[in-house]
Amino acid sequence: MTHPMYPEAMETVEQLRAARLEVARLAAQLNLAEYALRLAQARVERGLIKKVGGEKALAPSAEDRERIFTLALDADEEYQARLRERNELALRLEEAKVEVAYLREKLSVILATMRAGEEVGE
Repeated sequence: MTHPMYPEAMETVEQLRAARLEVARLAAQLNLAEYALRLAQARVERGLIKKVGGEKALAPSAEDRERIFTLALDADEEYQARLRERNELALRLEEAKVEVAYLREKLSVILATMRAGEEVGE
């Protein structure tokens, strides 16, 4: 005879599997979004450098160039869209990881309850 909590345990195992797959899927999407963000950043920076005729012509110091690049990235719509996409994916990934942790804890409680019932001799 199976334990009365067995169906709930199996359902939780299936939910945990699906949640882990979602974490893997979101992690892969996040990697792609981060790559697209780096490409957009490089495009903006390269375009600005070409426009003024070289890095040194843009600004005398690396710190000054970094400030100019930051302002240019802030003004670039494509870069901002890529940044939002990356941030949304990062948040969804963290939420999915929280779901996996919750389901692991839930499964642990179910299994502990099932074991305790066996020890009592249900």
